[in-house]
Amino acid sequence: MRLKHVLVICFVVLSALPLLLSFGMLQSYTGSQYRIQIEDKLTAISQLAKLRLTAAIARIEDNTTLLANRSLLGRQLAEYAETQEYRLFEQVEHSLHEAKQGMQQIVDISVFAGNGQFMASINRISTSFDRSLLGEHKRVIFLRHSQELIVRSIVVIEHEYKPVGYMVIDFSGAFILNLVSDRTGLGETGEWLFAVRDDNGDALFAVPLRYDPGAAFLRRVSADRTDVPITQALLGQEIVMGHAPDYRNEEVMASTRYIQDMDFGLVAKIDEREVTDIINDANKYLIVLGVVLVILAVAVGVMIASLIARPVEQLRKSTQKVIEGDFDVEPIDAGWREAKDLAASFEEMADSIHDLKDNLEQKVEERTRDLDEANRRLTEISVRDPLTGVHNRRHITERLDEEFSRAQRYNGRLAVAMFDIDHFKKVNDTLGHGAGDEVLIGLAFSVEHSLRTSDLFGRVGGEEFCIIIPEAERSGTVYLLERVRREIEALPFNFDGKDLTVTCSFGVAFLSEEMLTSMSFLECADKALYRAKQTGRNKVVVYNDMDEASPDGA
Repeated sequence: MRLKHVLVICFVVLSALPLLLSFGMLQSYTGSQYRIQIEDKLTAISQLAKLRLTAAIARIEDNTTLLANRSLLGRQLAEYAETQEYRLFEQVEHSLHEAKQGMQQIVDISVFAGNGQFMASINRISTSFDRSLLGEHKRVIFLRHSQELIVRSIVVIEHEYKPVGYMVIDFSGAFILNLVSDRTGLGETGEWLFAVRDDNGDALFAVPLRYDPGAAFLRRVSADRTDVPITQALLGQEIVMGHAPDYRNEEVMASTRYIQDMDFGLVAKIDEREVTDIINDANKYLIVLGVVLVILAVAVGVMIASLIARPVEQLRKSTQKVIEGDFDVEPIDAGWREAKDLAASFEEMADSIHDLKDNLEQKVEERTRDLDEANRRLTEISVRDPLTGVHNRRHITERLDEEFSRAQRYNGRLAVAMFDIDHFKKVNDTLGHGAGDEVLIGLAFSVEHSLRTSDLFGRVGGEEFCIIIPEAERSGTVYLLERVRREIEALPFNFDGKDLTVTCSFGVAFLSEEMLTSMSFLECADKALYRAKQTGRNKVVVYNDMDEASPDGA
């Protein structure tokens, strides 16, 4: 074999083999990175869904607490327990209809006496209930009609800290059906799975499935199938599972979530075959690039081998001519810079591969930052009232617990004020709920900008608000609330050319020794508010001045 051919073969092998090995490793690395990205996307989507469900559950809990804590309903049930007068049935039903106003997500409210006797209901869906459900889990899910999901909440009604009856509230579960029907970000084969635990501990699907529309409350997955994602979700495992069988025994990639408050399992999944297709599509351009670079490397190798072999071949021919006696030898054009050029070509190829890897890592970092920012925004949303933008009832209750404990520990001063809008129902009935919303927004904005930065302000009910005032000096606090009351009364509202002014009644309680818990502290302020309503409205009443602060405010 001639030297030129040997050199060409050697240079082709030396130039193409490292490239092939490098691209093989790069393709494997890129495939794993794309798989990690898909896993991260599923994790983020399932976390967002869990936060949405948790927020919806929190609103249900807030509405349940608000309805069950209505003092009028508690007094009516307490009176019935003593008198057994049937006229109270009609009064209780009237109270329920009044309580439901403005709460469109409620399907039915039923009230039962302390002995379990049915008293009143709005739609008479729930005329009996199982008191055993008042244990660890207060809510159950069931399918009332073919596709209507109901979330039922059962709570004890108390009067003067004594149980006097029970309330059963049925909320529409449309928010769950809307969530599982929105498959944005889950690709062509992805779907949501949402399941509860049946009496045997098996996973019972509570919504229609993409591949089994009639599965709701009929299709189950055995509890011993721990390899199935929905079972892992009900076991409380929040993980990403790859190549796991779903309810169809198809291999899927899945992110599992567990909603502890309601003992629900949630899964976001996508078929593994679609994951493979995504990775293969992403790697196509790498394959094309690799083929082009290999062809280029082979061409460069052939050229370099030819350039290096040519002077050697010229020397061989010249030597042969001298042996044959021909001394007419042409000059030999020798040069070896081609080897250095080949090394430079390999360095450029290595830099290209390095740049490709850096770009991939940068994209992963950018995606992580985006997810962190989305989680931060969701955390802020979870403590804010969606209409007014001030703090919601859950956040106010948590902060009141903290301030109450701090004040007791360090013998500090603390005040809590409750106020609501006088005759707010008349505003809604006369001008519409849109006008009522504008009043709530304007009032909340005014009050929030009138308080100190250390004060905490939030909306705890339909037209009811709460102010937590740390280090509250008595006269200064009363002056502050009077100023806020006057500023509210001076707010100019205009709807369709009609001027409107609103007033508010305030009840404030200052921390004292008989207030043993934060909830009893808050109830004292609520009683002062009730006294303000009874004695003419548009005033500030101090609980500590109410007939020596008797429990019923009388």
